[in-house]
Amino acid sequence: MRLLIFIAVIVGIAVIFGAVYGISAVLEKKKRGPVMKTTAPDDDPEFLRNLARKLEEQDDEPEDGTEDKAGDDK
Repeated sequence: MRLLIFIAVIVGIAVIFGAVYGISAVLEKKKRGPVMKTTAPDDDPEFLRNLARKLEEQDDEPEDGTEDKAGDDK
């Protein structure tokens, strides 16, 4: 009988600690928010190809003196 009471007390303590640990883990996960994996644009090969293409097109355009006038507003 004593063994049964001892086991019941141990199981009860384990359940209480498990519940506290589980609730704490859930609350901490909600507090941190979703985990997002981001990549920098320079890691993306498609971005680099598009950038190279745009820069090439800009270099090929003839400069006829029609530059942006926004820099002259000083």
